[in-house]
Amino acid sequence: MRIGKGVRLLFRKAPAIDRPTAEWTDVAQVVLPYTYFAEADVRPAVFLYDTVRRGTPLSSSDTDSQATVLSSVTGAVSGSREVVHPLYGTLHCAVIDRLSTEAEPDVPVPVTGEIGREEVCAAAEAAHIIDELDGVPLVLKLREWYESGCDYLVADGVQIQPYESSAWAVLRDYAEQVVEGLSLAARAAGTTRYHIAVCLSGQRRRSLALRIGRRHLYQTDSYYPAEEPIRRSLRPHSRTVSPDARVCRIGVQACLALYRAIYFHQSHDRCTLTVAGNAVREPQNVTVPFGTTVQEVLARCGLTEDPSHLILGEIMTGTAAATQDIPILPGMTCLLAFTAGTIRAVQPRTCIGCGRCAEVCHAGLLPFEIARRFRNMHYERLGALEVSACDGCGACSYVCPCGIDLAATIAEARGADSAILLELEEDIDA
Repeated sequence: MRIGKGVRLLFRKAPAIDRPTAEWTDVAQVVLPYTYFAEADVRPAVFLYDTVRRGTPLSSSDTDSQATVLSSVTGAVSGSREVVHPLYGTLHCAVIDRLSTEAEPDVPVPVTGEIGREEVCAAAEAAHIIDELDGVPLVLKLREWYESGCDYLVADGVQIQPYESSAWAVLRDYAEQVVEGLSLAARAAGTTRYHIAVCLSGQRRRSLALRIGRRHLYQTDSYYPAEEPIRRSLRPHSRTVSPDARVCRIGVQACLALYRAIYFHQSHDRCTLTVAGNAVREPQNVTVPFGTTVQEVLARCGLTEDPSHLILGEIMTGTAAATQDIPILPGMTCLLAFTAGTIRAVQPRTCIGCGRCAEVCHAGLLPFEIARRFRNMHYERLGALEVSACDGCGACSYVCPCGIDLAATIAEARGADSAILLELEEDIDA
């Protein structure tokens, strides 16, 4: 494990972080896929003009119950369409017109007796909770952690990149429920040690600590990326944490969804995301049902002008979108819209060998050397440079004074390295 690597990014979370979260559950229409996973074998369970209730499965599967999608609203199926989504690929979707303009109340369900590990897993499975950190169904993660071992469970609320503050918005509004959901997840994962990791100003951190207790809250430093700070947040327990301790990460919104699944029998049908960028008139955090289109979210926030750049995710690792006519789906916690001229192309120059990319690489790689070997087609030497350890954080591209997109080049090199290893394995088998 390497400590002290990374960069400090500009803080551009205001004014979204300072404004109340907007609850937009009264959307007129949602566009939901029958499955989030392209390879899943599912069949549509609803058809044109069918009326569906919130939580109704839109599809069925004989092999994987988590491959199906639940309706996020009560409404009528008005059609179907194919959506090319930047994050999910090509999706076959149902279009559902919401029937009621009033928000459906969340009614608590009495819970008797102790909630065991299997009960938690069953609730996560029934609610179809998907962790916003990686897009993986939560029940699969809980079972894997229990089988493989989990020393610490960390709710990752750091969000060290410039704009995103959706995790903080959820903690500000539902801190107590998040901690309870985290404790339930820890029970299912087989650990008694858990906490929330954040990177907040003193006042915000103190107010949060008063609500949930200091033992459940850990402040990280402000280096990007946040993988190592999650482990560094364990400093108060440094005498009891071995270097090979397994630290598992769960999303703040997944913890809240687990709490709602246990105590409200509510499916995971909404998300909170940060809407920001200089094309947005009122940057803010908003809570919307899954399937709400990007176009409707931007229209409600208001635009100063039509954005020329639309990014799903944060500025360092987000994915560009060519159209606003795509739905908000699990894993989307930030939406950025920028005007023309804000993001300008940099004409890359020849590497000057300054070594800044190596200084900030938290994986301890040599990005400039990997890029050089790849450009010169020395593919056989990529394995020795551990190119597969790159997680695409983009810190190397951010600090490069020559404007070289090292992260993109290393991603290509990682693919080339995998292809070479595959070919070698096939030759050995032959």
